[in-house]
Parts: sequence; structure tokens; C-alpha cells
Amino acid sequence: MLTPHEDVVSRAQELSELDTLLGVAASGAAQCAVLEGPHGIGKTALCEAFAARHPELAVRRAEASAWEHGLRGGILAQLGVLPAYSADAGPTEDSWGRDTDQPSWLPAGRAALEALSRLAANGPALVVLDAIEHADTLSLEALAYAVRRVHDPLVVLATHGPAGSVPGSPAAAFADAVRARRIVLDPLAPEALRELAAARAKVDLTPEATQALWRVSRGNPALALEALANGAESIGAEGLAAHGPRAVVPSVVPSVAARAAAALARLPPGARALVEAVSVLGGTPTGAVAAQLAGLPEGNAEALLAAADAAWSAGLLECRTVAGTLQLTIRDPLLRDAVEEALGPAERAALHTRAAELAGSTRDRLRHLVAAAVMPDAGLAAEADRLAAEEAGEGDWSAVADALVAASQLHVDPALREDRLLRAAEAMVGAGDLPRATPLARRIESLPQSAARDAVLAYYAIHKGHARRAGALLARAWETRAPLGSTDLAARIAQYRVLDSLAEWDIPALLDWTETAVRLAGPDSTAGVEARAMLGLGLGSAGRLAEARAAYEELAATPALGARDQRLHLGRGWLALGVDELDEARLELRAAITSARSPGSLRITLWAYAWLARAEFSVGRWDEALAAARTGITLNAPVGMDLLAPILHFTAAQIHALRGDSAEAAEQSRLAQPGPEAYPVMHLAGALAAAAVAESLGDYAGVLRAFEPIVRMDRSQGIDAPGFWPWQDVYANALVMTGRIDDADAFLRPLEAAARSAEHRSTIARLGYVRGRILGAQGSLDDAVACFEGALAALDGLPLPYNTARGRFAYGQTLRRFGRRRDATEVLAAARDAFAGVGAQVYVARCERELQAAGTGIFRTAPHYQRGQHQVGQYPAAQHPGAQYPGTQQPGAPHRGGHDPGAPHPAQAPETGSSSGPSVPAFTAQETAVARLVAAGLSNRDAARELFVSVKTVQYHLTRIYAKLGIGSRAELAAVYRPPADESSATNSS
Repeated sequence: MLTPHEDVVSRAQELSELDTLLGVAASGAAQCAVLEGPHGIGKTALCEAFAARHPELAVRRAEASAWEHGLRGGILAQLGVLPAYSADAGPTEDSWGRDTDQPSWLPAGRAALEALSRLAANGPALVVLDAIEHADTLSLEALAYAVRRVHDPLVVLATHGPAGSVPGSPAAAFADAVRARRIVLDPLAPEALRELAAARAKVDLTPEATQALWRVSRGNPALALEALANGAESIGAEGLAAHGPRAVVPSVVPSVAARAAAALARLPPGARALVEAVSVLGGTPTGAVAAQLAGLPEGNAEALLAAADAAWSAGLLECRTVAGTLQLTIRDPLLRDAVEEALGPAERAALHTRAAELAGSTRDRLRHLVAAAVMPDAGLAAEADRLAAEEAGEGDWSAVADALVAASQLHVDPALREDRLLRAAEAMVGAGDLPRATPLARRIESLPQSAARDAVLAYYAIHKGHARRAGALLARAWETRAPLGSTDLAARIAQYRVLDSLAEWDIPALLDWTETAVRLAGPDSTAGVEARAMLGLGLGSAGRLAEARAAYEELAATPALGARDQRLHLGRGWLALGVDELDEARLELRAAITSARSPGSLRITLWAYAWLARAEFSVGRWDEALAAARTGITLNAPVGMDLLAPILHFTAAQIHALRGDSAEAAEQSRLAQPGPEAYPVMHLAGALAAAAVAESLGDYAGVLRAFEPIVRMDRSQGIDAPGFWPWQDVYANALVMTGRIDDADAFLRPLEAAARSAEHRSTIARLGYVRGRILGAQGSLDDAVACFEGALAALDGLPLPYNTARGRFAYGQTLRRFGRRRDATEVLAAARDAFAGVGAQVYVARCERELQAAGTGIFRTAPHYQRGQHQVGQYPAAQHPGAQYPGTQQPGAPHRGGHDPGAPHPAQAPETGSSSGPSVPAFTAQETAVARLVAAGLSNRDAARELFVSVKTVQYHLTRIYAKLGIGSRAELAAVYRPPADESSATNSS
């Protein structure tokens, strides 16, 4: 999303952090943030965007440069902080004086303090210090002294590159001294690069061109713009596939090649040879292997260290010692490609040939031999085929793809080259590497129709979420296969039908195709293992839980699973999540996530992150759930696996919505919406995301609209099976809230019967609280109470705090509307505490309103609080005023469905302010302590540590504080909160 400063894309989170910092500074305590990242990542642009966002700020800027590093007071001079000197003598580098009784920087520090205090005396001020890794030490010491002592609204933003993070450097010492907030700018995702291209280069990139731009810029905005200026969008995915990023980088991002050439030219011969050797070896080779390839004196540790030190000082190599072994790497992949590309063809081939002799594995040996080859080689192609078969047996599809690509280039026979190309594309999809598979899929489209061609294109279409295309291709592939031909191809088609059935959530078809795939491929084959990993999930969804568990036990006993056990962990974890075994689900899903150094499939890892996020959400660990969803989203951004993107964004949308971050929730919901040709599982996740956002706003008519595509689906093949897609209670609840009581009743009845038959406790509970609402709306209080109590009992012992809180909230609302105020208060207070425990601030506020309406004294109304010229009340504005609770409308009053019944009409909000002016809200002692610490800038964790309470306790009190002040953020709290006089005096005296 573009910010007001068009150079800045997708930095909303960072700008929000800076806004919070400004809010804290408004309380009279100077704040500092350090923006970290490589050159071109957008540090300066972010500072400028922040300044443009706040035109009320008085701004001063200073920029350090490498050649002025030795100029004492250079940064201070740019800020207008100059030493006093007589008219007869100008300043010299010693003009600040050298009092031996004081630190040499103290006079400069006092002058800086005076200047900064004067700058911020009449209003908030911003100081931007760019590239402080090059700043002179005196300026940094003086500014650190000053910032720590300024008691006016001042924000200092400093930026630095990787060199500024080195412990003990002046830049790092400055950041530590001022307790700066550290903000690391990550590379932009492909979609953000697309926005950048549209805003700055006026180019509308295709998805494939966007991926190509990301691969040659690695998400660095400056490099992306440079690449666009040099025609990167015209290269496209096909060009990258044909030539590789290494060959393309010098032409489209020449600054990287120039930086590499300049750095290499300054190195002594041994250091240069070492860097070139590391670029050829790739990864993180040991110093001994790199030295041997570079031709350094054998066994001479001093020569190796001298060369490594020179390369490290030039910023080309990263060096570390692990278990007594020196390890070397070129961290920046663009720089690594530029270094290798700068080698001549003969020299590069010679280095790869020698590297093959030093390789410690068949895979590495073959990789180097292929890189050294300059023409087809049948023998080497056969070796690549053998390696592909071995890696397939281990389930390492990325390695399979590499080997098959090599084989397709080395085979002399065109038919063999075509076959290896098809299989390489399959392996890339299996590994989750869709960007590499995309150009191959285009080439495969041009091949004559065959069952093998259609199978590969269908496999790709499934992961892109193109349901109709995938189904048609698979049907044709199955029909046109040779009945007496290769069972391997037939097994692969059947395996892809399993995945297609899973995305359709057609459980009978999934079970049938699983049986076919296992029969054709054999149970222990790669295709058989993947099919069996989904078998247990299908059996569990069909209500055959004992068979599902037995199937997974049998699969776990399969010998030599290797990396293929990733599929087993995913299937087991997904099944456990669906049947309320949350601890097992979390353990299995974590086990399905592979690290970058472990063999396995990114495709499976992404699925595991999607369901791990749901599992963590279910048990109330929402920070962890959001982290899992964000990690999955980040990993998927350059991959583009559209099939599972809605599930990842659903969790993010739901958490942001329940926390009251409506803007981010709406954005995540937008990203969760699939296209019209999408699979049912994509539509389900998209509908759940949209419904979560609408429900958080009290827009129950919007909830119904979100689920319209699901209601129209054929759900008879498993979508409504208890536990796996819990949308039904949200939809039924919206029917009740919009007055459609009979429709809700009819919708629930078959679902309740299925849940009871399956003895699925969480589904019984979720549907039970809606049944309680229906009974309450029908006037049957005793039956409603029994229903609510039964629903809560079904959840007893299950770690489902949010589900429990939802049930209690509905229960308490029903009791209150029947006049059972004291009972309602007890139930609503428990719901409020449970919502606060998981951070569902939207529902905490609704519980508070319900408790106030109950009038039993547990809720203390906060009077209006004046902030500037804006009147801030306790209640947020109702989204849809005038709604009544179903079943309790006034006679003759038209029902206005679609509003949270807990939200009062603005006209009904009590006037709690007095004519004499604003009053201070009534805080408890605990709330006062939390407000004081958070307003001073402490995080929830730090405040909890200070008060010796849990983080959830701080979150709970903070939610109540926000409600009482009528605010919604930490920045607003810092701006409006002032401690009581007695607390201030006590603080000052301590």
C-alpha cells in the first residue's frame, strides 16, 4: 500500500511504530528510533514519509558521509550546533575544547542540548540523522548526551547500514546510549514491488514480470527501480529461466556489478581469489575448502585468515567460526552472482571443475560438473537422472528439480530432454517453487497434447488455485493415458486427483483416488506416501477417526521415509486440529515445518504454517498465530501459491479484526478473497475472513453476504463435516442477529445432528450457543439456559478460550435481556476476562457495554475526557445504529438487522461529563500503574516485568484503560494521559 510519500511502499507497520514513538514523545520525553537495512532499502524515504505525514513537526536533517567521518562535529554543524569562537579566529577541529577534567564531548553535548531543546520548545520536532555509521564520534557522543536530557516533544530518527550494527561501533554505542527503538527494514514482497513500479516507473507489471523483478532486486526498492530503468520487465520469467539471475544481474542492476568490481579491485590477489572461490562454491563453504579452490598455500592458516580478513573488511565476505571451523559466505545473493559472472567463461568452468573434485556429496559434485559443461553430455545426463531418482526417494523435490533441469540440458535425445523438462516442472511444483515452474509451464503449453503434458499443467494449475482448468486437464490426462503404459504416470495423475479432491473438499473422491494412487504406485513409493498422508485426513473428515489414526500409524512405520515424513506430520496435525486435539496438532504441524537447511518441500511447509496459525489461534496464542500466518505469507509472497493464500490471510484478518485494527483486518480480508475460478477451500477461507471483519464491526448483514457463496455450494461431500471448516455457527449467529430466527433454526438442525453423531465437542458447543440464542429469541429462557450450560460443558477441558468466551458472551446477553442482571453480570464478566486474555479487544468493549447495561455496579463508567479540541467518549460510534436484539423488538418497530446488539445508539450514550469541564477517568490502582508505564513508552512485556504480573494481565488492564479514555492506541494514551498529582510527586521523590 502506497503511503503519502510515493517512494515508500508497504511500510505501514513501520510508520505506525514511528507514530507511536511520536505519541510517547508528546508526553515530554525525547524518543529515538534507528532504522536499519542495506543501501537502497528505503530508510531515508521512510524518514521523509514520516515527516510528510506530520507537517506540524519542526524538522532538522543531517547526513553523514564516509569522507567526512574524521571531521569532528561535522553532523552537529549540519544541525546548526556550532562552537563559540571569537570574531578573530574561526573554528578549528579543536574548537570544542579539550578540558582534561571533563569528557571531550561535554561542551558539544551541552550545546546540542540547548539547540535541541530550543527546537522542540514550541512544539513537536523531528531530527533525522542519515547514515550514522559514517558519522564522526564527537557528534554522536554529543547528541546522545543531549537526547537523554531533552524534556520536550522530540523524535530522533537515525539510519544506518549493516556496518552500524557492529557491536562497539560508534553507531551501535549511540543507539544503546539513547535506548533507541530498533526498526529493521525488510525487503519488499513482490506485490509491493509491483506497486512501486506503478508509482515510480509508471509500469504495470504482469505477475511473471513482478517475480522476475524480485529475483534481480531481492526486494530492494532502489535496485528494483534501477532494474526497471534498464528494462528488467522485458526480460521476464522466461529470460531468467533461460539465462539465470547470475547472467542477468550485470545488465539490469549494473550498480551491483560495479560495486563488486570496485571491491574486488581493491583486494590483494589472495583475498580476491578467495572471494571468487566462495562465489563458485555457493552456500557457506569451510575456509579450508575455499582456500584450496582459491589456490592459497595448503595448510597455511595465516594466509587464509589474512585473505578472509581483507575480504571481510571490503564488505564482500561474512566470516564466522563454528566448532573450530572457519565458515565463509557472500550473504547478498546479487553480489555473489555479480562476482561469479565477472569471471571469464574458461576461468569459471575451470573453478567449477576443481570444485567438483572437492565436493563432499554427489549432489554438489554434479552441480559443479553441470556448471562447467558447455555442450550436451549423455553420460553426465544419465548421472543427473540417477541423482534425481535418489532425491525423489528422499522427498527432496528441490534437489530433484535441479537434477532434472540439468538432465534436460545435457541429454542429446530430444524426447528425453522433453521428458526431463516435464518432470522438472513437476518437481518444482512439488517443492513449492512456482516461480521456477512458471516459465517451464509456458514452454510445456506449446508441446503436443499428451497425458504427461496435461498432468504437469494440472499439477501447476492446482497450486495456482485454478480449479476448473485443473479438473479439465486431469480428466483428459486420465482418459488419454496409455492403459498398458507406464503405471508411474497413471499413479502421478491419481496422486494429483487426490490433491484436486482435497482442494474441492470432496472427501469421497479423495478416498477413491487415494486408493487408486496407492494401488498403482505402491504404498512405499513417493506418490503412494503423499496419497496416504491425505488418506487419514479424508477418513477423519468422513467420521472414521479410528481408521484415520490407524492409517497414520501404518504410514509412520514405513521404512526410510526421510524428508517424506513432512507429509505425515502435516496430515496428522491437520487431522488433530479438526478433531480438537490441539496440543498434538501444534506439535505435528511444527514438525512439518522444515528449515532452509533441511530437505523437504516449501509447499508442505506453507500448508503447515497455515494450519499452525489456526491451531495457535484456537488455543488463544494469538501472537504466535499471527507470527505463523505472517511467516507463511512472507514465504509465499515470492512463490505465489494461490491455493493456500486465503487460509494464511484469514487468520491474520481475524486476529486484526478482533483486536480492533479494522484497517489492517480489511486489507488482510481483501488479500484472502479468491477469484471466481477458485477451489471451494479458497472460497471458504475468504468467506471466513470477510465474515470475521464484518462481525467485528457488528455488521451481521455483512456476515451473511460473506457466506453467500458457501451457502450456494454443494456441501454434501464433506464441507459441513464437524470440525474442519467451522463457519456454520458464525453464519447461523448472523441469521439470529438479523432476525431470521426460523432460517437459523432450519439451518442448524442437520448440523446439530451430525455434531452429536460424531461426538465432536467444539462443534456441539459452537452450534449450542447459537441454539441458545434462538431459544432466547423465541422466549424460552429455561431451555436457552440449559442449552448454553450444555454448550459450555462440552468445552470443559478443551483449550479453546475464544470459543468459550463467545459462548459466555451470548449467554450473558440473553440473560440480561430477560432481566436476569446479576446472573448476566457473572457470565459477562467471565466472558470479558476470557476475551481480554486472548486480546479480543472488540469483544472486551462489548462485554463492558453489556455489563454497564446490566447496572450491577461491576462496571464503572468513565466520564468524558477532553483531549485538545476533540471530545472523546467512552463508546465508539455504532456502525449500524438502531438495531434491536432479535425477539425483543418494540411492537411495530421495523427490525434493522446487521448491528451488534451490545453497541448502544449514540443518542443513548450517557452524558457523564460535567459542565465544569473534563474530569479524570476513574482508574483502579492497577490501571493507574499500567497507564503510567505504557504512557512512558514501556512495552506490555516490560510493564508486566515492572509490576510482577503476566503480560495478559497488562493487556487486560490496557483494554479497560482504552475504553475509559475512549481511545484505541498506545500513541493516544501517551498523548492524553497524565498521572494524578500525588502519583507524580511520589514518582519525582523516589
